[in-house]
Amino acid sequence: MKKIIFASFLLVSATSCRDFLTNEPIEQISITDQLSHKTGMLQALNGAYYQLRSTYHSELTYPYGDLLAGNIKFSPSSTGVVSIPAKIRAVYNFDDLQTGSNIATFYTGNYQLINNVNLILQYADALPDATMEEISEIKAEALAIRAFAHFQLCKYYAQNYTFTPDASHPGIVYNTAPLKVGIDYPARKTAAETFTLLQKDIDEALALIQSGHAIPAGNTKNFISPAAVKTIAAEIALYKNDWQKAFEYSTDVIDHSGIPLTAQNQLVSNWGTAESIWELANTDDNDSPLSKIYTYVVSTTSTQTWPAYVASDDIYNLYSENDLRKKLFDTYTLKTAGSSVNPPYRFTKKHNGTTSNLIYRLSLLYFIRAESALHLGNSAKALNDINTIRNRAGLASLSSVSQDILLEEKRKEFAFENQYFFDLMRNHKNIVRNNGCLSGNCNPTYPNNKFAAPIPQAATNVNSNIVQNPGY
Repeated sequence: MKKIIFASFLLVSATSCRDFLTNEPIEQISITDQLSHKTGMLQALNGAYYQLRSTYHSELTYPYGDLLAGNIKFSPSSTGVVSIPAKIRAVYNFDDLQTGSNIATFYTGNYQLINNVNLILQYADALPDATMEEISEIKAEALAIRAFAHFQLCKYYAQNYTFTPDASHPGIVYNTAPLKVGIDYPARKTAAETFTLLQKDIDEALALIQSGHAIPAGNTKNFISPAAVKTIAAEIALYKNDWQKAFEYSTDVIDHSGIPLTAQNQLVSNWGTAESIWELANTDDNDSPLSKIYTYVVSTTSTQTWPAYVASDDIYNLYSENDLRKKLFDTYTLKTAGSSVNPPYRFTKKHNGTTSNLIYRLSLLYFIRAESALHLGNSAKALNDINTIRNRAGLASLSSVSQDILLEEKRKEFAFENQYFFDLMRNHKNIVRNNGCLSGNCNPTYPNNKFAAPIPQAATNVNSNIVQNPGY
């Protein structure tokens, strides 16, 4: 008998629709029993969302795109010492190790998640108490989650799509079925093959998705929706330099999703709420992982603590004084060793609770469409989209736009949203970290083996078919 490898499903003990969404998964039961009826299947799907939340919004990996690219420096400890947090030291120095990797749990967590949604997909068609529409929606959400998880793995563990002219360099292991112990030891696909499989999952999800989400609770934005699938698709196309598809998907969401851009008068107080496409719900305790990573909370006791990650002057000084986005920072002066005065530190307010666990918002589609339009020769459309975002921030319109201008505008708009490093990589740019850089490797140049993370040793020990990234 073949034995299935799986990470235990994260399940909820649900007594109401509200509990079904917000309670942490706490039970483990037989997979066959769990997935043999609709309620169990939806509990498993809910568990997949919860697992995605804890994997994607981890302190070890969500700051990655800002940390490696110079948007982040570090705040002092209570004693005034400024140092690199030990948990991310190797990553920050571009010196992560395959043994004891700082982000090993991101690799294993995503593949556990993928295996779990593959089990959902394996059993969904046999549900005796679900309609065809319900089964289609369950499968669509699972397929989209599978694509999203693989895409994140590709961003961290493979070089960008155009690293080689034909994308023949290593991509990732792409799992489309539950793995079997002693039988399934898949090898890495090429980058080209990886993106083909990503598109296949997206196409299938779009063909199956219904108008309402599968789990009978929560808000549309807490789950995979047609707009969320198309946003994943638009970003995948962008990373592949498939400018036409990126343009079409992004235009579809902008024009037809019914989701508006956050209004200028709400930009500071609720910057991401109105335009949220996909954000994962908190539990009953309202325990937003991103708030814990980034938000300075004034203590009501005599003991004050604060996050380690603050804005570098590299990013903060890009905002002009009349840029409303500059108000999305809280400034506190903190005792710092070696300084005769308490210098200011800027903590982002983006994740302070008004928008929790955000994955996608509509502004991203404007940048995807602008970049795609620029490459398609439609500079007027690109300029209009960039100016739409600038005008909302209270800034005057630009008269022209280039790729470098677009990247800087996107850097300002998406600071502390895990974007900038990946944008630099797919555009073959060097890293420039000036203010507050504590590394001996502040400015690594492209191309660089260290721009793809090491595959954890535990994975290569189990599966000898997985080839390690060069340089490790």
